[in-house]
Amino acid sequence: MAFSLTSMFRRAERKRVLTDLLKFDDHLLRDIGLTRGDLAAMRAGRHHASPSRGHE
Repeated sequence: MAFSLTSMFRRAERKRVLTDLLKFDDHLLRDIGLTRGDLAAMRAGRHHASPSRGHE
């Protein structure tokens, strides 16, 4: 039971973080090393994907 509660809290936290990141403009996302494509990958469940690196 503890595992399922932990998983539930982790999913809720990821969703909250993604919701917050979606509020950022493209310039701010780029400053922290992310793109809208990275956020789309997170939304699609590929949250372990490496962030974009082409803007450095």
